[in-house]
Amino acid sequence: MTAYGSGEPRASASRAGDDVRGAGEGGRTGREAPVVVEAAAGIARLEGYLLARQVRVEATEAGAVFADRFPWLGPQERSEIAREFAREHLAVRRRMLRDAVARADELRREYGDRYGRLRRRLLALALGAAGATAAVVSLAVRSAG
Repeated sequence: MTAYGSGEPRASASRAGDDVRGAGEGGRTGREAPVVVEAAAGIARLEGYLLARQVRVEATEAGAVFADRFPWLGPQERSEIAREFAREHLAVRRRMLRDAVARADELRREYGDRYGRLRRRLLALALGAAGATAAVVSLAVRSAG
């Protein structure tokens, strides 16, 4: 992952929120949560913008490299081929991203269902063990008395 996803911006967002809060009651005014959330959302938007910009630059560079493979083309033709290559490159990346998001959603549902089944099994097992323990204790108390 890039340096943008390292978590450092989020820490600086918390520090920025500390500066805005003020000194009352140890720096707590009750408004810090919205400030921190807003700062984190702004940083996430900025990160998304920067990543999208980077992808566009990479696509443009890849288009130029591709067009340079055809030395017999004129400058306008190379420029047009480079633009079309970049456009297709971005379209492929968008499709890949949509597919990855769809797969992540599918996995989230699948693992959520599995987790729910496991929780229900564990609860049933715990209730059964508690019932068995109660029965054994009850029998032990009756036989002792």
